[in-house]
Amino acid sequence: MRIVCQKCAAAYAIDDKLITAKGVRAQCPRCRNLQLVRRDPSAVLAAGAPAPASQPAAPVTLTPVSGAAPASSPADDLFGDFGAPPPPAAPAPGAAPAPKSAQGERASGSDLFGDFGAMPSPAPASAPPVDPFADLGTPASGGGGAGAEDPLLDFLGPAPSAPQGLESQPSRPAKPAAAPAATFGCRVCQKPLTDSFDQALGICDDCRQPGSAQVPPAAASRPAAPAGSSDFLPPMADLGGGSESEAQGSEPGRGAEPRGGARVPISTDIIPDMGPEPRSGLRASTPQLGAEPRSGSRSAPVRISGGGRSRGGKGGLVAGLVGLVVVGGGVGGYFLYQQQQEASRRQAGPPPAAPIPDAVQAVLPRWKLKYLEIQGTSAERFAYGQQQLARDERFAYAEAEESFQQALVLDPASDAAIAGYVQALALGRGARMDDATFQEARALLSAAESRSGRTAPLLLAHANLLLARSGQPEQARPLAEELLARAELPDAQRAEAHLVLGRTWLSSSRELARSHFDSAQKLSPDIKRLHYYRALAHASGGEYSAALDTLRKRLEASPKDWESLALTARIYQEVGEPSEARKLYEARVKAEPGELRALLPLAMLRYQAEGNAAGAVRDLRALMKNRERYDAPEVAEVLVHLAAAERTAGSQDAAVKSAEEALRLVKDLPEAHLQLFLVALGRRDAEKARAHLPGFRGQLEDGALEKVLEGRLLLLEKKPLEALEAFQDAVRLDARRLDAQLLAGVAAASAKRRDDAFRALHQALQSDPLRLEPRPATSAYWLRPRETVEGVEGAILALSEGPEDPSPLLYEGLLRFHQHQFDAAERHLRSVLEVDANNAGALAYRSLIALQRGATAEARRLGERSAAAGRQLPVSHLARGLALAEARQVEPAKRALRDALALAPTLLSAQARLAQLESARGKDAARDTLVKVVGLDPAYLPAKRMLYLLER
Repeated sequence: MRIVCQKCAAAYAIDDKLITAKGVRAQCPRCRNLQLVRRDPSAVLAAGAPAPASQPAAPVTLTPVSGAAPASSPADDLFGDFGAPPPPAAPAPGAAPAPKSAQGERASGSDLFGDFGAMPSPAPASAPPVDPFADLGTPASGGGGAGAEDPLLDFLGPAPSAPQGLESQPSRPAKPAAAPAATFGCRVCQKPLTDSFDQALGICDDCRQPGSAQVPPAAASRPAAPAGSSDFLPPMADLGGGSESEAQGSEPGRGAEPRGGARVPISTDIIPDMGPEPRSGLRASTPQLGAEPRSGSRSAPVRISGGGRSRGGKGGLVAGLVGLVVVGGGVGGYFLYQQQQEASRRQAGPPPAAPIPDAVQAVLPRWKLKYLEIQGTSAERFAYGQQQLARDERFAYAEAEESFQQALVLDPASDAAIAGYVQALALGRGARMDDATFQEARALLSAAESRSGRTAPLLLAHANLLLARSGQPEQARPLAEELLARAELPDAQRAEAHLVLGRTWLSSSRELARSHFDSAQKLSPDIKRLHYYRALAHASGGEYSAALDTLRKRLEASPKDWESLALTARIYQEVGEPSEARKLYEARVKAEPGELRALLPLAMLRYQAEGNAAGAVRDLRALMKNRERYDAPEVAEVLVHLAAAERTAGSQDAAVKSAEEALRLVKDLPEAHLQLFLVALGRRDAEKARAHLPGFRGQLEDGALEKVLEGRLLLLEKKPLEALEAFQDAVRLDARRLDAQLLAGVAAASAKRRDDAFRALHQALQSDPLRLEPRPATSAYWLRPRETVEGVEGAILALSEGPEDPSPLLYEGLLRFHQHQFDAAERHLRSVLEVDANNAGALAYRSLIALQRGATAEARRLGERSAAAGRQLPVSHLARGLALAEARQVEPAKRALRDALALAPTLLSAQARLAQLESARGKDAARDTLVKVVGLDPAYLPAKRMLYLLER
């Protein structure tokens, strides 16, 4: 039966007896393709022939059809140029199969020519392997025994072992042996040519060599190599010269050489060792030119006598060709491999970029909408941001922040842009940064550190962020110390690390802070912020003159250093010298007319420090006439202060109009939302107040104040218990907030919880009566003094159980005192004394009201009565001591104040007044006391005023 390979189109003949009813798998010897072959329905088995057994596990090897297979490519035949071997002769009838070679059972190895057909290793006799060339016929015996093996193929290693699973197959019956193939004759001497090389040339070796010996008669009787075998080359062992005895001694077990010359083994030095081939088993350590483990015995090639020189030259030529082909193939394969790798790299393109962290992906959409048109590259935007950051100015920080955002939008993998953005954010916004922005910046830093590690810019940005928002220098200090521990840190970054460390010690150790500031100045004298923080170090230690001198020198060197100018003006306001602050800004206005950074602070001074709200409104409206000269954020800032000034002056509608216009210019401006919230709260419009509360939550720089305002809204919404919880949270956040204590009592009273209300109000009664709340000198989030306790009158009086119940009257009088409604407070306290003449609290606060009115004698009399009636009440001793101090009775006043401090060490007003009295004897002791007060409460302005006066 004739079939065609489905892969290489080679034609083969297969015995019909081998095909079962279900078909068999046939393997193409040429391309090793397996395909299913089914029986031809027209074929009929021979009469009496048994049906073949089904052997699905053993593929049938096909027999090529002569002349049917397609011509092989030049690469398939190494010696194709020498000509094709002679066609096979017709088989002789009755020819017996040739016996197998004695070397057929050698260990298998690698076969360099394995692609020409599988060369299975011999298996035990019980399970012989399938011979893929069995169908080609057995080569005719030619008297060759072991000596007829092909040393060339033997050198290349034994044939591969039989495929797994074929050992158990029954042995196939031997094919009838083919008749000896016909041979060609020499064109000179007509002697038969049995050697393939000679057949290709058409002339025998003797005729090619002049003067060579004649061919022995026995040589003509040797049969040619079978035409069906692919190994048509003569054995390379026969190409050498030498004696027969040497050949027999070197290779025992081989037959006697029929030639007169000795066999010379081919040298393996010119053939590179190809190593073990992965398709077969291990190769022998040293190649042996032994018998070839092929299917059946090979016919002994014709031996041609001749000189040793000619035979050796032929062997060297063949070996050289083989070596050249092997080496050339290896080199060509190497370059082909490199080309394939390069092509693969080109097709694969650049390596995939690392995934963008979630924190970066969260900000990119919002920033892309913010910057729809970005000019330049990421590197250019980053460089511009660095330039703005180096200016150390407030507006430059804002520009740097935007530039770094744009750089990150253009290159989300830029961790340097993240570091620059957080640095600009921390230095520019500072404590004004809202909680959402703070958490977003921390997430960006974490993402950048996960990609780039703990680099110096990221650590510096992280430390500045913690100092700006968290208020916990202990978290920032280890980051700066980690930076300073690095040996190869540049001087600029080392100076920044010292600056951060100095800032962490400002509130606890002025000496350490100054030491780090000195180190920073030595490393980088051009840091503008250094003078600012050095002045802060002096101010925190109560050295206001030294702080002002430092800032004055800085302003002389750089008059446009607005940060230093603002700090100088703030110190003047805190020490009670707002006129000096005004002089500073007026000088800048003369130097730069129309400069908003000088005109706006002047207007703020009018309504926040000087109490002239109407004058501030005039100044701010004058600025709005030239609004086209300013950017939208600057105009919005002016409008916010205009709204605050108008609200302070009593123009609520005008305040609402200005604040809403500011929100149209800058969406979600927290200062504007605060002013609108306060107007709605004063109008008792809970719905509008609730709408504006989220606009400033988390951005007031004071969490306790936010809780107080939220509680006021809850009171307005008739939710007294929730309001009580908010006020208690405010007290826990800041124990200085006496307004939160009073409001907690009001909320409990509104909920009809008498005991809780009196407990909270009694705590307020023993607190410092001279300060209701901590207040900054100036602020963008402006509230009028005592505004948090306005509009809550009457709720405490509702707890009264009759005219003989003095407690509601006492605490209502306390609330009116802190509202500066002294007449109403005096009236309620008198009512208390009518019921309880020795009520120490009522007497103490009446004494304090008398001091406010300038009635020193009455204040002293009421103070004496209060101290006698309430020896365990701190405010009684405080009222007595303040009254005695006003009467210039210094020593009794000191004793009274010390008694108050013994009962309540946190009475800062008693400490400050005592230090002022002791300053007449020794300024050092007084100064130490006042510095201690400022350290406990940096917002206690009376102590700062006293320190400034002591220095002067």
